[in-house]
Amino acid sequence: MTIKRVWEHKLNINILAVGKVLNSPYNSISDHYIKNILSISKRSGITNFTINEIEKSREKDAELRKLREFNSLAKKLDPQKSINILLDERGKLISSTKLKSMLYEYQLSSKKNLNFIIGGPDGASRKMREVANENISVSKMTLPHLLVRILLLEQIYRALTILINHPYHK
Repeated sequence: MTIKRVWEHKLNINILAVGKVLNSPYNSISDHYIKNILSISKRSGITNFTINEIEKSREKDAELRKLREFNSLAKKLDPQKSINILLDERGKLISSTKLKSMLYEYQLSSKKNLNFIIGGPDGASRKMREVANENISVSKMTLPHLLVRILLLEQIYRALTILINHPYHK
């Protein structure tokens, strides 16, 4: 039996998010973690790492805003080729090591695109929950969506460092 090393399996990770980090207080922290992720991506089996931002909807009604944001994000989803994980305060809480295990499992799967989806200030629409393969939460507390993105970036970096036995997690 042949055991393949994690870096022999390829995975594209995409963060699909409502709102723009540029010109926000989160910009430099975001850049820091993106740089760290990119520095170990090849060693950890990540072929591409991207962040796709869409504008927040300006609709007056919150449900209509969430629906418009869903429609914009849905254009970037391909359910046939992707695994979609929604970050939602109602999702299940997971540990860093569980995220590492999930990333490893997804690398072994036939779908090579992993999308982490972050809704806007109003959260995610019901339709977004329906297209998600999994719903996870970084906290049971309600957090600003841009802060959730920073927490996700740090946890992706941490999970990848665990995969390659990098000392960051220790």
